[in-house]
Amino acid sequence: VVLAVREARLHRPDLVSKFGVYLLQSHAHRLGSEVWAMYEQVYIALLQHGRSSPESKALAEQYLGRLSTQFPESLRVKRLEAMMSEAGGELEAAMQKYEDILKQDPNNLYAMKRQVALLRGRGRYAEAARRLVDHLAVVCSDAEAWLQLADLYLLQQQYKKAAFCMEELILLNPMNYMYHVRYGEILFTLYGNERGGNAEQVRTARKYFAHALELKPSGNLRALYGLLLCCAAAGKGSKGRDVAELVAFAKQTLTEAYADAKSPMLTLVKSMIETLLT
Repeated sequence: VVLAVREARLHRPDLVSKFGVYLLQSHAHRLGSEVWAMYEQVYIALLQHGRSSPESKALAEQYLGRLSTQFPESLRVKRLEAMMSEAGGELEAAMQKYEDILKQDPNNLYAMKRQVALLRGRGRYAEAARRLVDHLAVVCSDAEAWLQLADLYLLQQQYKKAAFCMEELILLNPMNYMYHVRYGEILFTLYGNERGGNAEQVRTARKYFAHALELKPSGNLRALYGLLLCCAAAGKGSKGRDVAELVAFAKQTLTEAYADAKSPMLTLVKSMIETLLT
């Protein structure tokens, strides 16, 4: 089970801690060289799943000690030590340990991303964004980093910078429908207000919502709502035939989606649609 979780890259610290502890306590001698990877995996699971339990903390410290003895100069073990500091709430100590790792290995991706997570968790969004920008200047194909950077810019209401991040993500993976949805949402946030709205940019946002629906026709409610909002903002009283057809499509598809699910929100959705279009 523990090996299957690792190979499938699943996040199940509950299973890993339950079965991994048993394996290490009863059958560690049978695991051969695999035992060290098992210690690491179970150690991380204990920090994630059992951080409030004294028994789990004691076990995690025990496993960390064995790894430190076996690999005294390993940056990977130093990273595990920093994670222990995080779990114990010693955030400044954890930041410094990650910094020490990066001094020895500037390309240590995990240490950099843990620093970004710590900065974000403490509300230091601008500093976290700067670190991601420096990273992306070297590794421009890191989709996860672009996504995190977009989120950080949105938290700071820097919508144009967030839009640039989503453009990069669309270039990296043009078949990901959610990238198109999020880009359309950012464009609509920037240009979809009634006063001084940019009609051309609203039409661009509408195109991205429509393309997201082409990529994922069913269950794509965010794109449908975005499409409807763009049509509503396209010019009240001056809607062309294409807008009217899109409105009819979005209205029908949304209504059917909630009707098929027998959702109590169906009445509310119908009322919202009517309000938008009047």
